[in-house]
Amino acid sequence: MSNSFDEHASKYDTWFMENTNVLLSESRLVAKTLEGSDNILSVGCGSGLFEKILKEDFGINISEGIEPSIGMAEIARKRGMKVDVTTAEEGDFGNGKYDTILFNGSPSYISDLKPIVEKAFASLPEGGRLILIDVPKESGYGMMYNLAKAIGSWQHPLLNGVAPANPYP
Repeated sequence: MSNSFDEHASKYDTWFMENTNVLLSESRLVAKTLEGSDNILSVGCGSGLFEKILKEDFGINISEGIEPSIGMAEIARKRGMKVDVTTAEEGDFGNGKYDTILFNGSPSYISDLKPIVEKAFASLPEGGRLILIDVPKESGYGMMYNLAKAIGSWQHPLLNGVAPANPYP
């Protein structure tokens, strides 16, 4: 399976390392949402950067993930994760195996989220948790990124003076 994320796998980690305030605040948010979770599946785990930070800094172990990008999955595997290279649509959510299923930043990349959420929720045991974390499209940050995506570039008069110096890849 190949996609545009394969071409930019290392750029994602680099971006977060250069934008440490975003990385640290998002890591704290994710850690807070995962309090009390024991067996977690990360859907769209990317390179496993957040999973690595959660383990090292917060004692939260996420050892399994689903990721459609081969390049990203390879990096996550080097970080010790077991990663199935597949999409959320095709992936196996464990049918009761996980007490928590986490979508950290991946919901905006899923074209039809409703059936994926239903599938994930149905696979949880009683009392299990489904956690979706993403930048809301209606937020200032979300609108700016959606505008750049619709225009196909950050180089547009509508984005002059507001485009980040180093936009997320």
